[in-house]
Amino acid sequence: MFVGVALMAACGGSEPVDCPNLSTTCPDPKPSYASDVRPIINARCTTCHSPGGQEPSRDFTTYGGVFQQRQAVLTQAYSCRMPPAGNAQPTTQERQTLVAWLVCGAPNN
Repeated sequence: MFVGVALMAACGGSEPVDCPNLSTTCPDPKPSYASDVRPIINARCTTCHSPGGQEPSRDFTTYGGVFQQRQAVLTQAYSCRMPPAGNAQPTTQERQTLVAWLVCGAPNN
């Protein structure tokens, strides 16, 4: 899976200089969707990725919507291409939380 992520990220153009290296291990305790991930998604993604947003086909307002797009979320967390330039960017810790949750299987917890 991670080889695919690396290839997808590499094909999208140059990586931002300040894009952090992120761990690909599942921590203990696992991040919680409700407590850790949803607040990040709501703050950084749902302005566009929602029924009324610019990318309504990728609705991140529900766990199911995020889970359905989990590979894209993982790719974007690694590549630092989302949100687009000019928008508030996730912190390194927020990106790491998203990656950790995804590599732990994206549980609905």
